[in-house]
Amino acid sequence: MQEASTRRLFFVSHTIKTDRGYSIKFPNIPNGYAKGTTYEETLYYAYRVLSDFLSHLPKDEVAMTAYTLRDLPEVDSDNDFYALVSVPENFDPHQMRTYFTLPQVPPAEIRQKANAIAKIISNQEDLATL
Repeated sequence: MQEASTRRLFFVSHTIKTDRGYSIKFPNIPNGYAKGTTYEETLYYAYRVLSDFLSHLPKDEVAMTAYTLRDLPEVDSDNDFYALVSVPENFDPHQMRTYFTLPQVPPAEIRQKANAIAKIISNQEDLATL
């Protein structure tokens, strides 16, 4: 039996690899950011930050959607990328999911962009071609 689908909200996240680890910011959310040593740790903290922020908003559709996806800015450097975070209605951080964004371009360019994201999140400088 399949679970009943729930409505989800989408938020833009900006991941940056630094010399000390990672930073994930939410451009549409004031002071919405998390820092960590590994990508997985930082993502966990980012989900908690997002959940906490949303749980303190008024239970109003307009208030909620004011912080959702509006656009995806261009990437600033080779050490960052933008993604979409899908959030369930109950804001449970354990049910949030990140979706990496890739433009509709020729397959070779898609592989190149996917490989660049994989390098950032795996903390490896040289991955095999996807």
